[in-house]
Amino acid sequence: MKKSAGINGFGRFGLHLLKYWLDRDNEANFTINYINDDTLTILQSYEIIIKDEFVIFNKYKIKIIGNELIFLEPDGGIHKIQYSNNSKEEIPWLGKPNLFFECSGKNTTKSDCNEFVQGNTQCAIISATSWDSDITLVYGFNHEDYKSLHKVISYGSCTVNAYVPLANYLHTKYGVEDSDVNVIHNIQKYRLEENNTLIRKFCTLEKSASNLLSFVNDENFVVNYTVIPYSGVSMIDFRFRLKNKVTVKSLLRDLDHEFSEGSLKNIYRLSQVDIGPEVYNCTTYSTVFIKENVKIVNGSVYLPGYFDNENSVNRYFDLVQHIVSL
Repeated sequence: MKKSAGINGFGRFGLHLLKYWLDRDNEANFTINYINDDTLTILQSYEIIIKDEFVIFNKYKIKIIGNELIFLEPDGGIHKIQYSNNSKEEIPWLGKPNLFFECSGKNTTKSDCNEFVQGNTQCAIISATSWDSDITLVYGFNHEDYKSLHKVISYGSCTVNAYVPLANYLHTKYGVEDSDVNVIHNIQKYRLEENNTLIRKFCTLEKSASNLLSFVNDENFVVNYTVIPYSGVSMIDFRFRLKNKVTVKSLLRDLDHEFSEGSLKNIYRLSQVDIGPEVYNCTTYSTVFIKENVKIVNGSVYLPGYFDNENSVNRYFDLVQHIVSL
């Protein structure tokens, strides 16, 4: 029997997660039965679902009946999701689902989320970085460390999921002496008017990487994180200085194998040519690297890539699948 889940927070992450799950319902070992948002009414969420230009639900017929969102599939399948518009203290379904998906961005500490784990609910999984959660689990890196005693879990972040599994593989394979990450990050469309210039910001990856990876520290790792007035797919470029010498040809061969058959299968992808970011909207990969742009200069490997940071729900979904399978 599939486990039940509820989403708290129907922002960009919650919207992407709903669509990602709906498209994979047949293979998913959990169902989304509840959504709560403390700001958006059911009608406002319905309007977002049917009108969003990036997350397209046109495969489904969507209705509101009472306090439920109804999703009808072409083959006659039906999904009924109870919707509420309450503060977190007054969520009517607290303790009912097996899993609590904290996707509001407002509850990122363990104390914020402890109250979500009650009744039937075995754990709360935060769709953001949490510095004091029971554990941070990054799919493709340490997701197998999950134990039933972990009640409040962080999935990391979009940049953590993009960097950590790859960095761990490269260190195991070649040895990483130092590295840096350059992120050109989008902004939500509704915020474009208030942000019309470049903004350099702190990225949680700066601290998370050293917390998760023993070979990363403040002396050998830098993140340059820039938010730009643009709402499409983001760019993320990696540089690694490796201990063992490697050629572009052999590196691409190793990455090709690892991405198609190894531990990083379905997490990353190599594309042959650079045709811009737009084609990677809602990509299922944490990062898509461009073969023709990979370079090695003075012992440093440069890996330019694209990532749909909003759709890092792909790794959140994989993590939940693993947790439920145990």
